[in-house]
Amino acid sequence: MAVKVDLSAISRSAVLSAIEEFDTLGQEEFLRRRGYAEARNFRLVYRGRFYDSKAIAGVAHGYATGHFCNSSEFSGGLATVSECLTDLGFVVDHGGKHARGGLLWDLETTQVFKMGGRSAAYKFVVLRWAVERADSHAGLIHLSEVRKELAELLLPFAVAQSAPNPADPWVALRGSSWWTLEVPDGIDPASAGHQVLSSLAVREDLRAGLSESVRHRLRENAWREEATEVLERRIGDLSGPTRAHELVKQLRI
Repeated sequence: MAVKVDLSAISRSAVLSAIEEFDTLGQEEFLRRRGYAEARNFRLVYRGRFYDSKAIAGVAHGYATGHFCNSSEFSGGLATVSECLTDLGFVVDHGGKHARGGLLWDLETTQVFKMGGRSAAYKFVVLRWAVERADSHAGLIHLSEVRKELAELLLPFAVAQSAPNPADPWVALRGSSWWTLEVPDGIDPASAGHQVLSSLAVREDLRAGLSESVRHRLRENAWREEATEVLERRIGDLSGPTRAHELVKQLRI
């Protein structure tokens, strides 16, 4: 007799057990053993790390009820897995229908500046600063207002002999879903070169800041916490956990 899948039977502790199994085996082996495909859009985010949400839900169902579901027994998505995990207090990152991921996954796939075999965490340092200051800096702000502060924060993360220029990540983030850069009329930020925009940011004192969609999500405590953890992990992966920890301490002084 077929066992009916009841996602409402999943408990938070069962989800944590599934996450522990995932961490122990690694994503590839976890998915292979449990018979799931890699997530294309919906991902559970826990302590700044990403998990294939449908696979986690199916395995969690097994820990909760004794029946470990296979992928064909239930559907993923907003009305099923996402709702179930969100109701349990978890964050599920997604970009809506036909998307490849949401705002948090965008951080995971963000390209960074590289020099001499070293990858710069500049973008993530600026975003982590912006999240910390989101409540005090409403809307877009002029580069001149924060240039000195950003220069001090970026200095320990230098990948070249010269100190990082805050104008570089200020404009380099323009293509990110996390950032809004205000440019003068007649300038196309998509086609203008980086050096042109970087010089313009200083000369014209361009305003920039977190996008409205990010600001909206930051009002949710759970999402804000996971966003912070993802940013700090990315900084730690690129520059070492000690520097990431020191940055957080400096931001909170």
